[in-house]
Amino acid sequence: MRHGQWIVFFITALLALSWSACSKKAKIRELDEIMASGVLRWGSDEAGGAPYEFRDPKNPARRIGFEVDLAEEIGRRMGLKIEFVQTDWAVLLPALERGDFDFAMSGIEITADRKQVVDFAGPYYVYLQQLVVRADDTKTSSLADLVGKKVGTLNNTAAERILRATPGIEVVSYDDNVRPYDDLAIGRIDGVLLDLPIALYYARPNPKLRFAGEPFGEGYYGIAVNKQCPKLRDALQRIIDEMIRDGALRRILEKWNLWNEAQEKLAVGESLKR
Repeated sequence: MRHGQWIVFFITALLALSWSACSKKAKIRELDEIMASGVLRWGSDEAGGAPYEFRDPKNPARRIGFEVDLAEEIGRRMGLKIEFVQTDWAVLLPALERGDFDFAMSGIEITADRKQVVDFAGPYYVYLQQLVVRADDTKTSSLADLVGKKVGTLNNTAAERILRATPGIEVVSYDDNVRPYDDLAIGRIDGVLLDLPIALYYARPNPKLRFAGEPFGEGYYGIAVNKQCPKLRDALQRIIDEMIRDGALRRILEKWNLWNEAQEKLAVGESLKR
């Protein structure tokens, strides 16, 4: 084969391989196929940390957290093995749409825009926002006191939306829950607004930080499901409802010190569903 023919052959082969790779899509599985496989794939980002899902400090090979307990209970009630699929928070919902896993659960807030993209089962937790400042800042008690200052948060969250809707706040977005508090402690930013569970585990134990004011900005966490999988969504919804009725969900939340009066709203009925 002449040199020019080799080049044409090589380019054609590369294009064929590229097309083949791009044409391979993850398979979106409905409930029947999932049940037949015996495995339910859970997409989440363990970088979310405590108390959601994180590595056990005593045994790094073991994953723990209240969402781990919830996923395992769902698997037990469905008779399925839970398979954890690590996925970066920023691409969690697009990966769910592709079929990389069967459901996503990672402190995902149920919002109107997300409901346009995915369906939700739940809610399984009523969250609130908690403002945190340095311990030596004795004047700040609300976001209004931080106008003209820098406030950190996790990107693409309800907290970020609240901050961006507050005039005069300079929003600093992060890709994880730990660095905002680290930066706050050393003075790079002036406050952090994140969901209360995160603040309880990462801010409250730090003597350099303090809670500023009462929690606010109520919302709901839900289990995200591909819109092509209504049977799976309904099955997950039935299990969440069962866990609310029989007290299993409350026991999980109490184990992780997350039960509070707000969680009573989980049992009010269909007005909160999806």
